[in-house]
Amino acid sequence: MKHLITIVALMTASLRAGEPQPTYHYEGEVAGVVCSACSSHVKAALSKLEGVREVKIALGKEGSLPRIKLISTSPNLTREAAVKSLGEEAKMYDIRSLFIIRIPGA
Repeated sequence: MKHLITIVALMTASLRAGEPQPTYHYEGEVAGVVCSACSSHVKAALSKLEGVREVKIALGKEGSLPRIKLISTSPNLTREAAVKSLGEEAKMYDIRSLFIIRIPGA
């Protein structure tokens, strides 16, 4: 009986693992990104945040800051966590804002 319960639990867990997780879309602004190398550094850092699946940075139009777009399975990403992910490079780049813009099912 004990083995049967273990098998059922494992089967249920593996079925859940195959289900697509909801994705949350975030947008924000980042100062200090002026070239592709800067963009690569920021993308690499933000990609390490829990649940982040995709990071895009679009250089700003004349006079505006570059835009960040994130897709994540986490509904709890914050600007503070994004800044922390930059580590020492936070001195060169400034994530000014980060807002959730699309919630699954909304």
